[in-house]
Amino acid sequence: MSLQQNVAKAIGTPPRSGQDRWLSLIVLLLLIAGAFYIAYLIFSPFLTAIFLAFVLSIAFAPLHHWIAKRIRGANTAALATTVVVMLFILVPFILVSLRLASEAASFYSATAQQWRSGTAWYSSVSGLSGALEKVADHIGVPVQQLKSVVTSRTQNFGAWLLGMATWAARGALQQMVTAALVFLVLFFLLRDRAEFRRGVFSLLPLPPRRLLELAAIVHESIVANIYGMFAVGLVQGILTAIGFWMTGLRAPLLWGVMAMVFSFVPLVGPSLVWFPGTAVLAMQGDIGKATLLFLWGAVVVSAADYIIRPKVASGGRVNANRLLVLLSFLGGVKAFGVIGIFVGPVMLALIIALLRILREEYAARQEATKLAA
Repeated sequence: MSLQQNVAKAIGTPPRSGQDRWLSLIVLLLLIAGAFYIAYLIFSPFLTAIFLAFVLSIAFAPLHHWIAKRIRGANTAALATTVVVMLFILVPFILVSLRLASEAASFYSATAQQWRSGTAWYSSVSGLSGALEKVADHIGVPVQQLKSVVTSRTQNFGAWLLGMATWAARGALQQMVTAALVFLVLFFLLRDRAEFRRGVFSLLPLPPRRLLELAAIVHESIVANIYGMFAVGLVQGILTAIGFWMTGLRAPLLWGVMAMVFSFVPLVGPSLVWFPGTAVLAMQGDIGKATLLFLWGAVVVSAADYIIRPKVASGGRVNANRLLVLLSFLGGVKAFGVIGIFVGPVMLALIIALLRILREEYAARQEATKLAA
């Protein structure tokens, strides 16, 4: 007697028919869908940290292999790699933040001194007071009224900057918690990498060859996007530093590094650096240099993102049109935020690979049908 018959006898019901099996399958699928939805609600606050840790585990996999060969014990090797990654990411960020804070404090001190002295800010900026007088004469507005309006707008802009700084300070703790979670997940991904891979492979009903192929595509796509991000950041940082040097702004190397860091911010990127530089030059009355820096940033610096990133990110690994690669970046960022930088191109690579696999499997089935006939 089969197990199913024993169970049916134990509960006092006859063995299930084919229709009952289909109903059971539907109920099982509904239960699985509900369980996955509840699991999504539970883990959705941590998806960004989990995905970033997954990306880091792939990016630093060669480093982990090198450490694992020299350090015994999976726990110790994973911990050592995680610490190295933390230092690699956090130390440059802390150094740049301290330097930026020093520059900001110096600028704030100089500005506050001007306000305490009772001197109008536009009088201390070379050529700006005269420029305001010319504009007032041209548009037929009293010069004092125009200066009052400009001063009010400047104060509003300063209040906005202060609000942004306050918002960043409030979010600092949350970012620290997210970073801690990223490194915690990274540790387990490095330690149990093989076990996780076997678990995922066992859940997918595909031949091992196809599973390895898809895993390789995801790995290459993520690595290529990491290369693309660093390549774009380096080029945009250098170009921004050149723009600051050409226009005579202070600390071009520092702001070039900041532009490289901000290049990882979707959509706005280095404009968070060169646009305020343009505003500073305009406030100093140097309209020519301000225009030059604006055009340099809007055309040259921004173009690097749209030219270099798709080229490096595809890199011959994914047979996709560059327009699709670019749209996958923008669409991924709009749909998923920062992690969309990786999610968009990875999904594009997966779709192209799955369609190719489907075409190959269909062609193989057609060939087998012809041979059988």
